[in-house]
Amino acid sequence: MSSKSNFSFIHASDIHLGSNQFWNIYRSYDFIRVFHEILDLGIFHQVDFILLGGDVFTSLEVLPENLTKIVEILNNFKSASNESIPLIAIEGNHDIRKYSRGTRINHGQSWLKFLASLGLIILLDANIEGSPEQMFPNYDFTKKKGGKIQVKSAIIYGTRYLGQKPEVYLPKIKDAIKVDDGLFHILIQHFGIQGQMENVPGIDFQKVQILKDRVDYLALGHFHLQFTIDNWIFNPGSSEAACSIDFSYKRGIFLVNVLKRNKYIKHVNPIRLRNRKSMWRTIYFNTQFNDKEKMNNFIIQKLKNLLKNLRDDLEPSDPKVPLLFLLLKGIEPAKSCKIDEKYLSKILTETLPLIGVRIYQKFKNPLKTIDKFF
Repeated sequence: MSSKSNFSFIHASDIHLGSNQFWNIYRSYDFIRVFHEILDLGIFHQVDFILLGGDVFTSLEVLPENLTKIVEILNNFKSASNESIPLIAIEGNHDIRKYSRGTRINHGQSWLKFLASLGLIILLDANIEGSPEQMFPNYDFTKKKGGKIQVKSAIIYGTRYLGQKPEVYLPKIKDAIKVDDGLFHILIQHFGIQGQMENVPGIDFQKVQILKDRVDYLALGHFHLQFTIDNWIFNPGSSEAACSIDFSYKRGIFLVNVLKRNKYIKHVNPIRLRNRKSMWRTIYFNTQFNDKEKMNNFIIQKLKNLLKNLRDDLEPSDPKVPLLFLLLKGIEPAKSCKIDEKYLSKILTETLPLIGVRIYQKFKNPLKTIDKFF
């Protein structure tokens, strides 16, 4: 528990609520369950606030039953915490998308604005076009608007997603942050740092360093891979795997303790969340199948042997029940035996203790191989 001389907080990001990944209802629930877990951890560790670094929602396209559940969880969190742990968020690029893979829309809309209007979160958004003196107005609990808020000896600044070239705004943000107030400065931003993820663009680290004498903790979101730089820049990664490659990343949240006396980050503890289990398996076709039923039975039997140690006594809502990524390789089946991935995934899920199966085909066509040989 934080004393008057210390404070603590949780830093999470890229929660992607509303995601209906792989059109799988259990994956849809996973994102909500992990969000619930983050809030429970906040209560368990008796933190002073929780930061959400953008992409809290995956898009504006959210099923009503899921939104109802999210609002219910937030209301319960307020009651369980005696309204003593503010949730402080910014909008990421996904928060203002109409569809998860679609284009961004008019900035006037987002589910985060809706939650802020209900008093369930504090949504920070700077007046980015204003002068440095006007950029970060204090959060107004009546209007549910503002660019900064103070909690204990921490002052938290935040802006919405600033587009693909956020570095343009960094000098202005620097000028807007006071340096002589004796407070611990936290800035929440939604962008990545170049080089932290292979082949994924981000801001040059040298351009970000302009903020270092004004910001004590740069709280990032956007990249789904967890990283820290110089005990100053912190990116927790996505809280649940929002795409297939995320399953291989180190991800989670940060639990941060700060000593007020000398603005010293005492400890940043990465916490792994109870994410959905996943696994990759490969099946080789050593012969060309001409009968679809035989081919499917072959796949089922192979997987039964490969997955014989899986527990079959768990409910699908339990994250220990895995999502399977199945790679099919070898000799390509005959054209009359084309694999129906949707149907095959359905029968595998009904036959084995899995919540879903994603199928990838990497076959070699025997005729093409022979032609190439000759």
